[in-house]
Amino acid sequence: MKFKAHLPLVYGLLFVCWSLTAIAQQPGLNDKSLTYGFVSPNTREGLKLDDAIRGLSSSEEHELIRQARAFGCVAQSKIETLKAVGSWSDGAEHSVLIRSTTDAATMRYITSVLGRNAQQKATLYFHSNSSGSADIYILRPQARSRSIRSLSGLLDQAGIEFRTLVPGKRSVLVYVVDLRREMRAKIVAAARKIKARVMSRRGSAEFIGDDSSREKARTIFDEEIRNYESQHSALITKCRTSNSDPQR
Repeated sequence: MKFKAHLPLVYGLLFVCWSLTAIAQQPGLNDKSLTYGFVSPNTREGLKLDDAIRGLSSSEEHELIRQARAFGCVAQSKIETLKAVGSWSDGAEHSVLIRSTTDAATMRYITSVLGRNAQQKATLYFHSNSSGSADIYILRPQARSRSIRSLSGLLDQAGIEFRTLVPGKRSVLVYVVDLRREMRAKIVAAARKIKARVMSRRGSAEFIGDDSSREKARTIFDEEIRNYESQHSALITKCRTSNSDPQR
């Protein structure tokens, strides 16, 4: 995965501020709430958008999805997976968006295992909580004819350099993780440009890995995995016994 946040009113535009509805619950990092993981199975350099789109049908994409879904036991919640394209101004890669109601530590663990297995340099997670220092935006274009290719071009023009595009039955959704909560103005402009509705959620987000080296990234993934398994040994043993652990 590219080590960037590719993923951070008026007529035709509606903001739904999920962060406001979350204030009453005050979820923290250790609480379960809607959590996202972003992982790619790609290890090739220099992929273009068309390469990434073709990669959505690849065996490596399907294997990553299979592994991700097997983590339901660890997350103690259903794991949803969506085929996705991580896209930036000069490249792209096929990816998987993971969604589950779990805590931050568990999603860090899941994405670390998947990242290590797929020989990635980095993975990204976002955990919803009302005191977090990050935002996630989801843009839903109203025009069903918008393709991944056309959206990528329009988002480039709007200054959204890093984003994740998720093709669906009705439209292509755009996910942007804003690590520092500084992209709202750009998101508003982009939403106007592609005529999209916007949903936002506040939370905590972080890249795990090392963009300079797969070997260094593996060391970081291994440390994340060891720390989690030492603190959740009973759960890990239970999941491995039930053959629900993709590391087996």
